[in-house]
Amino acid sequence: MIFGIRLEGWLTIVAIILGPLLAFAVQNWRDERRERRNRKTEIFRRLLLTLKVPMAPSHVDAINSIPLEFSSEKKVLDAWKLYSSHLNVPQQPQQTSEQVARWAEKKFDLLIDLVYEIGQNLGGYDHLNKASLRDSIYVPKGYAESEEEMRQIRAQWLQVLKGERVLPVTMLGPVQIEKPLELLPEISPADQALPEQEGTAEGSTRGPV
Repeated sequence: MIFGIRLEGWLTIVAIILGPLLAFAVQNWRDERRERRNRKTEIFRRLLLTLKVPMAPSHVDAINSIPLEFSSEKKVLDAWKLYSSHLNVPQQPQQTSEQVARWAEKKFDLLIDLVYEIGQNLGGYDHLNKASLRDSIYVPKGYAESEEEMRQIRAQWLQVLKGERVLPVTMLGPVQIEKPLELLPEISPADQALPEQEGTAEGSTRGPV
């Protein structure tokens, strides 16, 4: 007995004080865990929606968020590193269409591996295997073609700005002018040097004033 209070009484006091604190800590931990999972699930959802539309801003944001939200998940990080490393390989202008196609095919394979690993990490998505991820995602053909056309347009305009491609110009219809432009007379090097020589000769004949 301490201060006239038995051990059972002290235990009751401690439980009254620490109980709410422990309950708050546990609830806070559960909220943070749920919020962290929600962010991971949102990344997974964005990648699924833009699996075949990699130029979408939401897709880029999801890819860049992976190292932050999956920092302790080794398999996911390894898949992300392989994918990002392949994206950062510079493409050369002299590459053939077959080389570009092989690069794009490998890029899609690495993206499938990354999304699959995220699904395995989250759990509950066992029905989404690599085959279903590859073949079950619907993207309108016109959407994909439009994105590819925009990519080609940007690449060709960049070549024009760098002077690597000539910009063709076609004139339609006759061109009319009121009067032909007159050609300016050519000035020989001797005529250009004549005024300077005259100034020198004039200065040589002058004496002190």
